[in-house]
Amino acid sequence: MKLIINLTPSLRLLWVICLLTSPSWAQKAQYIGAGGCASSNCHGGTTPAVEKVSRILTTEYSIWAVQDKHSKAAKVLEEPRSKRMAEILGISNPVTDKKCASCHVVGSPERQKMDGVACEACHGPAERWLGPHTQANSHAASLAAGMIDTKSLVTRAKTCLECHLGGPDKLVDHDLIAAGHPDLQFELDTFTWAQPSHHRDPKPAAGNTLPRVRVWAVGQAVRLGEGMRQMAQRADARWPEFAELECSQCHHDLRAESWRIQRGYPGRRPGVLQISVSRSEVVRVLAAEAVPEQRAALEGAVAKVASVVAERFGDAAAIAQAARAAAQQADALAARVERMDFTPELTRKLIRGLNGDVARIAGQGVYAAEQITMSLDSLGAAVAPNDPQLRQAMGELYNYLERPSVYNPREFVALFRKAAGRFD
Repeated sequence: MKLIINLTPSLRLLWVICLLTSPSWAQKAQYIGAGGCASSNCHGGTTPAVEKVSRILTTEYSIWAVQDKHSKAAKVLEEPRSKRMAEILGISNPVTDKKCASCHVVGSPERQKMDGVACEACHGPAERWLGPHTQANSHAASLAAGMIDTKSLVTRAKTCLECHLGGPDKLVDHDLIAAGHPDLQFELDTFTWAQPSHHRDPKPAAGNTLPRVRVWAVGQAVRLGEGMRQMAQRADARWPEFAELECSQCHHDLRAESWRIQRGYPGRRPGVLQISVSRSEVVRVLAAEAVPEQRAALEGAVAKVASVVAERFGDAAAIAQAARAAAQQADALAARVERMDFTPELTRKLIRGLNGDVARIAGQGVYAAEQITMSLDSLGAAVAPNDPQLRQAMGELYNYLERPSVYNPREFVALFRKAAGRFD
């Protein structure tokens, strides 16, 4: 596709109208490939542009190609572990099989599949917006032409979760996990900061004092909503799906000294099935501390899902209905926090809320512990980015979670409170 970089506003509008009214518009937009973004005067530069000169870094392609793990996602499928997983699942070639490729190989035309997760996986097929998006003030036109609006935190979170949680055609199910695929955990702010940044971070502004905390809050709410929708879809299509449950309730040591035996089963009957609560426990703290007027409805909806799964596990229709109701409550929370101003005072209040609930959350298992750890990391970094003692304490937490087989809630709580205590 030829780049259109010198259109006047009126001609650019005419170009968009022609596309929209063309019969070919009804056809699915095509990927052009990461190479279409690689020009040195677009996104393929080697030195970031000065912000007053350019709204973009101009090094986005270079960062993706050299540093970003997304560009290596297809190559992961060629590693011995991936090949063994494919053998177990009866997959001849994981690079081309939809079960694997739908997330590991996406955003490129067929001839460039080894690019892994390429630019258009997150920004949308660029066939119709590549030219217009090079113009000034073209964002709205580009969105109309199919660009994904990653400036919207809700849209960004949903886009990430298409692979980092899954969807109708991107499933990390119980079969895949049993074959060796890790269970999917996600926290929007933590994952954003863990990858090399290829965008300019939003600056503090009136009504958005701590942008990172808003990212965290939206990510938490959207993850719960999308998780509940996925559960409903699975209940509609093929139930039971054990990937929706807390893995460690079945896969754990039953020795007498087990921490689960010591803890007991408060609020539920021993042996009943439990949904994966890692997606909801931190969100409960977010609602309680930041949006208390929505707390009761959210907690009630999530509790309903848990009770239906525990007491009526074979009733797929009831599970789907309860999950969709919980998704609606999560959506309402996401819409609210996307507009909230998270101040240092409110952020410290959230940290104290996490610290107050850490024993309960830690008692739900290692995945819940991972989620509260990532949350503390995001919130702590937002209000105390240069605190070396906090960084050290967070490192100890992450190191501890690297050994899930020896996880113990009491040990985790002690480490967590050491880090969170910096904000007492």
